[in-house]
Amino acid sequence: MARIPLRRLGACAAALIVAATTVLGGPGTPAQAAEKCKPESRTGQMSAVPWPLKRLQPERIWPLTRGAGVKVAVIDSGVGEHPLLDGQVTAVDMVGDKLGARCDMASHGTIVAGLIAAKDTESSPFHGLAPDAKILSYRVIQSMEKSTAQESTVPVVNAIRLAVEDGAKVINLSLTAIATPALESAIKYAHDEGVVVVAAAGNSGAASGQQKEYPAAYESVIAVAGLSQSGTHVDSSSVRNYVDVAAPGEEIDGPAPAGGGFGRLVDGGTSFAAPYVSATAALLMSLYPNMKPDEVARRITATAVHPPGGWNPVVGYGELDPYRAVTTLLSEVDERTPPAAAVPVLPGDPGKAMREKALLVTGAAGLAVVALLIVRFVVPLGRRRGWRAG
Repeated sequence: MARIPLRRLGACAAALIVAATTVLGGPGTPAQAAEKCKPESRTGQMSAVPWPLKRLQPERIWPLTRGAGVKVAVIDSGVGEHPLLDGQVTAVDMVGDKLGARCDMASHGTIVAGLIAAKDTESSPFHGLAPDAKILSYRVIQSMEKSTAQESTVPVVNAIRLAVEDGAKVINLSLTAIATPALESAIKYAHDEGVVVVAAAGNSGAASGQQKEYPAAYESVIAVAGLSQSGTHVDSSSVRNYVDVAAPGEEIDGPAPAGGGFGRLVDGGTSFAAPYVSATAALLMSLYPNMKPDEVARRITATAVHPPGGWNPVVGYGELDPYRAVTTLLSEVDERTPPAAAVPVLPGDPGKAMREKALLVTGAAGLAVVALLIVRFVVPLGRRRGWRAG
């Protein structure tokens, strides 16, 4: 499979999230505008199933739900044209360079959308976790140029509000942005309207551990860290006290924005871990249309493969498990348990009841065996001895 070079994709993934799209470029200017959209083009096809799909095994879930009826908003660099995304994308351009809503110059939003809702076909081993979901693409990132101006967040804020109005049930934010009252208000608006908001935790690693990265740091947002193929924490993935869950974030394969081929992001990033959680949320919202955002978050975190202690700032509540998230029976909860309250066995832990039942059954069986031995051997022997000491 052809690899999209790191000079474009790997670097852009890091820039988008690390310094970030804290650092979103603002509206385009005539000097920045290009005459024509010229995204990275690749024709190389994929020869094997990517490791995240082998690990997450969405086919096990598809008899129950494939994400039908759910719109997932991808607020990003745009979504390019690719055969596996044909008919899957409705796009809006919110920058001023006039390159078009389906122009992805950063080779970023296309991969995010593909990880969520690329169609499953016999012609390719690649597909999204929720192939029947639809993508609402909002192009808010024009280039990788950094900006520290608060107005750089405006396109993101506008896109969040527009996504809610357009009927999105899940919003994926594979970016970081400058925290502003407007951004916080938009996130709250989405949550109050029943929309699940998922964001990349950031790519600053353990550095500046007390520094919050937004929008992941907002309480109502599901913050996603990155995992390697071996199941270990990706070093660049931010270590923060608001991390909720972890998903594949290294050696990520995905569709190129032009040419119909695929590329690989060797370094990956939490940008590409977040879509797996967004897709899982879409599967849940499709199966349970009335589920509230906090219930979706609780189900995803409660069914994750927990680290020792139940939660930590490296992987949150642990590794995403879409199958358990969809199929496990959980008691209703009013709100998500915050990280600070995490305990080794979480409230509503899916295995707790089974373990307690097993202990009761084992104890009862043990007592029955003891009683049988007494009746079979001890009592006759005692009678023969006249119940005298041996």
